[in-house]
Amino acid sequence: MAAPTRTILFASYVSPFPTHSGERIRVIALIKALRSLGYKVEAFVGNFENVDLESHNDDGLVFREIPFALPRLRQSVSVYFKPQAGFIRQVLALHRARPLTAIFLDYGYMGAQVSALAQTGVPVVLGTHNFESAVIRQAPWPSLARGLGLFVRGAVEAWHERRFFPRADALICVSEEDRREYEKFIPPERIHVVPNFTDIPDIYQNVARRPRIIMSGSFDNFQNMDGLHWFINEVWDDTLRAAAQFCIAGKESDRAVREFPGVPGIVGIGRRDDLLAEIAASRCAIVPLRRGGGTRFKCLEAMAVRTPLVSTTKGCEGILHDGTMRVADTPQAFRAAILEVLADQNKASEQAARARSVYDGLYGLAANAARLEDVIVSAAKVRSRH
Repeated sequence: MAAPTRTILFASYVSPFPTHSGERIRVIALIKALRSLGYKVEAFVGNFENVDLESHNDDGLVFREIPFALPRLRQSVSVYFKPQAGFIRQVLALHRARPLTAIFLDYGYMGAQVSALAQTGVPVVLGTHNFESAVIRQAPWPSLARGLGLFVRGAVEAWHERRFFPRADALICVSEEDRREYEKFIPPERIHVVPNFTDIPDIYQNVARRPRIIMSGSFDNFQNMDGLHWFINEVWDDTLRAAAQFCIAGKESDRAVREFPGVPGIVGIGRRDDLLAEIAASRCAIVPLRRGGGTRFKCLEAMAVRTPLVSTTKGCEGILHDGTMRVADTPQAFRAAILEVLADQNKASEQAARARSVYDGLYGLAANAARLEDVIVSAAKVRSRH
């Protein structure tokens, strides 16, 4: 007799296509990991760019557009705090047609859906990308009106987290730092760390590297713009400029570079279909962040493609890198670390090769698929006690 089909309902506000930002990379990585465990996946996702979701379907994987929008303050009552009836009906219909093994709600904004879906008797896992209320509190206040809006948004997020997150059978966070915050109001046995991870093959060993320093990311995020301003205003100088070009890559990077019209030696290349190739073609990657939370994909990508990395402590927060990247927090130390990488390429390459080994053991697909299976088993035990 054939083994019964195991099916997971995966739902996220995040629009995973095109996959050009950290939150989108995580969604695709989670789905890939669930598929690697043998689950069929029914995926409800955002679709901000109106792509043809059906073109991304595969054997055992079906994408549908989630029937409600990413929450904004004006929608807070209907989205943050009430289950979405149309979405619940769709999930229940799927469950009747093909009994679900588990329901995975990705991103903390989904908390209001937990209780309604738990009535199926199916374990509900709630995934988070950051400790969202804390990240919002770090955002700068460019104006009083903007500041008041952020204050209200942070308060709404905090209330949402404390009201709904404890109802999930399991909660996933991306770092030990986030776990400690969630333990203040969620039973510790329900909290699981599944760090940000990716599925990047080890094919970049022999890529020719140009004399270039690269910072990648989405530059519509305040964390990246804050770090970029710090690096250009405090670290970038004639010494670095003589040694390498500074390249800013990723979403809105071509716009971001226009904020520095009088600074020579920098270039913004915008989005790239293959951002990994750009990182791999650089001698040094940097993560000069001073704000934010979670674990940064830009660190993992540099480790995976064997590009030497220099980061602030905040930039590599939550990443167990075993000393394979240089960490510096003052402008002088950050500059010196980059110059060291550029000056001794053999040593930098050896360190980057060790970083790839760390990536394989902790931040690749196989290691984190096993973690996800443990989460699902734990959630089922909690649900059975209910």
